[in-house]
Amino acid sequence: MRVISKPVMSPLRTFMKCYSSFRNPTKNNFRNIAGYINNQSSDYDRKAHTGILYTFATHNHVNGNIYKNDMMKLYKDKMVGHKTGRKIYDKLMALPALSICPFCGIGEIEGLDHYLPESKFPTFSVLPFNLVAACNKCNKGKLTSYAITQNLQTLHPYYDNFTMEQWLFARVLNTTPVSVEFYVNAPSSWMQVNKDRVKAHFDNYGLAQRFSLKAASDLAKLKYKLSQYFTNTTDIENELNNEYLSYQSLHINSWETAMYQELSQNQWYCNGGYSQ
Repeated sequence: MRVISKPVMSPLRTFMKCYSSFRNPTKNNFRNIAGYINNQSSDYDRKAHTGILYTFATHNHVNGNIYKNDMMKLYKDKMVGHKTGRKIYDKLMALPALSICPFCGIGEIEGLDHYLPESKFPTFSVLPFNLVAACNKCNKGKLTSYAITQNLQTLHPYYDNFTMEQWLFARVLNTTPVSVEFYVNAPSSWMQVNKDRVKAHFDNYGLAQRFSLKAASDLAKLKYKLSQYFTNTTDIENELNNEYLSYQSLHINSWETAMYQELSQNQWYCNGGYSQ
């Protein structure tokens, strides 16, 4: 839902900084696989650029004497919990604009999410390209799930830019109180894999329900505002259209853009449906 510039920090230097405070022989075990980590990091970057991260195999053994638990300890104790690695952690946390979660576009970031789960892909536990600042709902909601086909891959904020064309839409429901539901309708010109990926992202992060809950609050405010300060349908349509254009200028696929677009064009709503 949001694009973030890919971190500029070196994967190899990040890895080395994280293990630097270990004592031997643990430090040597990590040092011995530094070349392997560097090569795998380059492979991750290449596959992410071409949308094929799903081709990485899950694993417990990383390389040499390093296994899954070692890499998870490296992340927890030396990136999150140690001053040297924490500097890198904090830089990654600062990347999203306004501290808004890039996966959903509504939550406040609370921690780093492993795009490829570290319990399944421990090689990438401290890879900056695999660590994305996220809200708790997106982080915990995904848990250890991962795509096994290209079409099921969720959007990667560092590599995927689906912000130039609208694919998120809304429809007004004649309910009491009035409500809005959200859905995906990708442009017909897109390749099928991209259509499937935005739908997978929308579904996997539970955005339909989360957006509808956000919309309910705005709809309640609009009920009062439109009833008190507007006297004709044309003025209401113009007001809602101005809101739509304002949100569209910021994020074409935000829930606000989709909702106000629909509200401004829905005759039933503008003719009094808002008062339900």
